[in-house]
Amino acid sequence: MLSMLPKRLFASMPKISYHRRLVSSATVDNQVQLSDSCISRLKEICQNGSFLRVSVEGGGCSGFQYKFSIEKQLGDDDTVLGDGGARVAIDSASVEYLSGATIDYHTELIRSGFRVINNPKAEQGCSCGASFAVKLD
Repeated sequence: MLSMLPKRLFASMPKISYHRRLVSSATVDNQVQLSDSCISRLKEICQNGSFLRVSVEGGGCSGFQYKFSIEKQLGDDDTVLGDGGARVAIDSASVEYLSGATIDYHTELIRSGFRVINNPKAEQGCSCGASFAVKLD
């Protein structure tokens, strides 16, 4: 089925193997980074093999939106960042929109939660930071 798709479609996508790919949390070009606050919070809340899933979906006020959930089941096309009690899984479709970004945990007076910051693929976003428009090259 993949052979029917144009090769140029795959030229701009990060290489992802069929099996789960483990990526360290060290700084690597074009990889998603985890902030210290994200790692710390994940170690507090993720137990018994659970992890943070980050995905990008169509919607929101700017066109695309980030979705965060705590899960226990990895998908076949997931890229896994971190290790031990601080793991983040991103599906192959979402990794394209998140490469080069940082996943952070932010605490304010009225709310706290995970967020994506410094996303080089995002051109603009809404005021709450939950949605973004894709930067066109």
